[in-house]
Amino acid sequence: MSKTEKGRGYFMLAVLWLAYVTFAMNWVAGSSLTPQIMDTFFGGPVDPIIAQVVNYSITTARVFANILAAVIIMKLGPKKAAGTGIGLLIMGLVAIYLPNYWAYTAARMVMAVGGSMVIVYMNPFVAHYIKNSSEKLKINAANTVTYNAGAFVVAVLFTLFAKQLVQNWQLTLTFFASLTLVLFAAWLWKAEDFQAQKVSEEHPLERYTYKDAVKDPFLWRFGLAFASFLTLYVLSLVSFKAVFDEYTLVNGSVTNLLISGFGIIGTFAGIAIGNKDLPRKPVLFMVGLIMVGSFTITLVFANIHPTVSYIFAAVCGFACYVQYPIFLNLPHELQGMHPQRLTVMFGLFWAIAYAGQTIATIIWSYLLGEAGYLPAMIFFIAVISCYVFLVLTFPETRQKEKLVQGVA
Repeated sequence: MSKTEKGRGYFMLAVLWLAYVTFAMNWVAGSSLTPQIMDTFFGGPVDPIIAQVVNYSITTARVFANILAAVIIMKLGPKKAAGTGIGLLIMGLVAIYLPNYWAYTAARMVMAVGGSMVIVYMNPFVAHYIKNSSEKLKINAANTVTYNAGAFVVAVLFTLFAKQLVQNWQLTLTFFASLTLVLFAAWLWKAEDFQAQKVSEEHPLERYTYKDAVKDPFLWRFGLAFASFLTLYVLSLVSFKAVFDEYTLVNGSVTNLLISGFGIIGTFAGIAIGNKDLPRKPVLFMVGLIMVGSFTITLVFANIHPTVSYIFAAVCGFACYVQYPIFLNLPHELQGMHPQRLTVMFGLFWAIAYAGQTIATIIWSYLLGEAGYLPAMIFFIAVISCYVFLVLTFPETRQKEKLVQGVA
């Protein structure tokens, strides 16, 4: 691969990275402005389930979008498929000026389809342009932090400029959503195509279909474990701000800032650990215990000692992202992996993960509205604890030869 081709590959990966960051900013900002949006469309507060409909619709749309992503890339090719995904993000801008809540929700669903396509298509681009395993882990780590980076930017802005940002939610969301237009133009300007189904000249293509993926027990365990992870991570940044502000002594904007900020620091630790000759399962298990335990402590002390909650919210954010790049790099480390197989695997993986997270979120918000804060939090802790048990069922992807070398 020439330097020019590799440079163009890095450019496209950067555009995809920034596109998903802007999607995350738009999603988190919209969730942070839920009270103002509800007031505009309904004239005041509404039931928690209705208030969360946008988040449900976004995650539901992502389930179907991820399943379709592999089909679309095979039909259109990587350039057009990824460009379509970035283009659909523009619906986040259209949604802001629609006349009612349900039209707004539908447009945000289309935006979510675009976001799902972008995150799935990162994998074949990485597989095609990045060959060095150490460099691949770093790129995948950068890709895992996209949502976190967007959430962090929004958390900082809402912590420092809360009064200004909530005065006109339409103007605020217009700013975040407009960034997508710049990235779409950049993609049209310099993106190139490649054969997503080609493995290499030395290794013939082993066709991998959704039928193969559905029969893969690892993929189901992998997806359900991530559903548990997402329930913790997404709710802590998207839904818990309003919950903390209403039910506890904790400031929701501060917890968002700490979780997302320390998550970025944790990413660098995850890269360092991932590039060491360490087995994957023990690392994921131990860091998973820290992640679940620290957020549980955050909830326990939320009405007793807010400072303790803030400290452990930071620990949770750090732990989330220590393991995140290692976790999502596992399929890349499986034997016989290639761009087409990765696209199919991650399409079903994200679908399973977001379906599980959506179901958990609906039950959680129902309990919050009908049974109250404590039962909802008990259910929440039970769901996120599943992650710790599921990672123990994963295959060990670290090659034995490397482990022997590391011991020696």
